[in-house]
Amino acid sequence: MAVSVQKLTKTGNYRGSPRDRGYDSKWDRLSIAFRKRHTCCLWCEQIGRDTLTDLVDHVIPVVDRPDLKYTWSNLMALCKHHHAQKGVMEVYAREQGLLNMLPEWSRHPEKRPLQFRPVV
Repeated sequence: MAVSVQKLTKTGNYRGSPRDRGYDSKWDRLSIAFRKRHTCCLWCEQIGRDTLTDLVDHVIPVVDRPDLKYTWSNLMALCKHHHAQKGVMEVYAREQGLLNMLPEWSRHPEKRPLQFRPVV
């Protein structure tokens, strides 16, 4: 009998599976199509690296803008390392009331707050 491992958040709560969080077959198809077009991590490319993408991320998180969930221009391909950094940047943007800056920060690293600028 297989035992599923539950991913816990930093607060110790179960985060829920991707399906629990609303990632459906429509998302799966969109994500696959996006990764076929964008095979390398955007943030790695910005610093001159060629790293294959691990996942598709929402520039403006779905929790903040559910209406942009399936919007191609709100997506970017990232490696796991940069996806984690992007998550920290999202928290900062939310705390500072700067969520509207995430598209610019994501696509133009030189415009990010200093602590989120890439080290080349």
